[in-house]
Amino acid sequence: MNDNSNQKVSDFVRDALQNMILNEMKPNDRIPTEASLTKMFNASRSSVREALQALEATGIVEKRNGGTYVTDSMAECFVNPISIMVKLDIAKMPDIIEVRTLLEMEAARLAALNADKSEISNIEQIVWLMQKPNITLDEYIKLDIQFHLTVAKASHNALLYQLINDANVVLSKYYPKACTLDIAKNSAIPLQIKILEAIVGQDAELAQDAMRHHLENSHLVISNENP
Repeated sequence: MNDNSNQKVSDFVRDALQNMILNEMKPNDRIPTEASLTKMFNASRSSVREALQALEATGIVEKRNGGTYVTDSMAECFVNPISIMVKLDIAKMPDIIEVRTLLEMEAARLAALNADKSEISNIEQIVWLMQKPNITLDEYIKLDIQFHLTVAKASHNALLYQLINDANVVLSKYYPKACTLDIAKNSAIPLQIKILEAIVGQDAELAQDAMRHHLENSHLVISNENP
């Protein structure tokens, strides 16, 4: 793996850790060891180390007592404007869903135009893993989040990627309640395959339409669980 691709892996690990900290952890919680993170994200130890260093540089985590911990000031260091708007009841679930759909449709369109071979390979691997016969719901949900962020990164628009990541941080809290393996296998995965095929074929219009269809189905389930 060359330096460029290694950097992309470390970026993904950083983003995944960021989401894990926001959704599953609290200040002073200990981050899993490098060895555990290597297995968790199927990444090299160097990529995991780079991701941890990036998070440490922002003040989200800190090293102490021989381990890495979420800092006391995590909430201040890592602010998600969408999360704040939800907490303050400024933004409602339909608002987030509508904005996310628009953002991800554009990301899919741009990915079809801009994705390089490495990015396409990453998306292909995610879709392949989704189709494992014995996949669990938890595994699918993690891969689904990874799929959307990888497509967003392939748009080559950093701001678009960050906005999509912020929206996914909020919506991912509802996935376990809303999604089932039947929905994943019969609805979501077939449409994600279509999105991949459109990106591979550089068909921007088809990629955009397939993403719209996929998100409409996903958001209908979330909305039904969270009226």
